[in-house]
Order: sequence, then C-alpha cells, then structure tokens
Amino acid sequence: MVQFFVLRGKKSAGDYVIKIFSYGEVWSLEHILRLLKIIFDSEKCNYPISEGKRGPAYLLNAITEIAFGRDIELVLRDYQLKRKSGSKVQIIEKLDSSEPQAKPIQNLHEVFEK
Repeated sequence: MVQFFVLRGKKSAGDYVIKIFSYGEVWSLEHILRLLKIIFDSEKCNYPISEGKRGPAYLLNAITEIAFGRDIELVLRDYQLKRKSGSKVQIIEKLDSSEPQAKPIQNLHEVFEK
C-alpha cells in the first residue's frame, strides 16, 4: 500500500513537505528521479523521436509548465493526464506527537490554485 501525505513545512508560508510511504518506507527525491528515469525511457520507446514523435519531451513539457505556474488542471487536460477517477489528496497540518490524528485543512488542488 502507498500512502501520500502533504504536510505544511517550516521554511516559508508556501512550504510543504511531501511524504510518500511505500511498504513502510518514505520515498526520497532519489526514488522519484529513478521513477522518472524509467518513465522517460518508456516514453522514448513508445513515442520515438526518430519517428517524428515527441518522446519524453512531451511529459517534460507538462512538468515544466507546472513548474512555471500554469494551472495544473489545464496541464492535465491538455496533456490528457487527468484521471477519470481517484480521490483528492488532502493537506494535513504537521502534528505534535501528542495529537492522535491529523485534521485535513484543504485539498491539494487548492494549494496549486493560489
């Protein structure tokens, strides 16, 4: 099972800490980059540039658009990446060890809309 948590960070008002747990282990940026490498290699094979297709550049363009502030919903729609089903990810406040459970404060999509 994979669990995905987005917690408020301490560095700035817009800082978030993302914790992805898979089989009890927290993913690091190394894990994410290794996963992206596999995805980009797959895109090269499925959509070869030698055949006039965009290969991994297509996904990289989507990532770049998000990084530079384009609305996530528009990027998902334009790149046909929007899932038809799935639950919203919730932002939870960082907890004191004395608190029994997290209280959702907003949906992830609302963070990106700011």
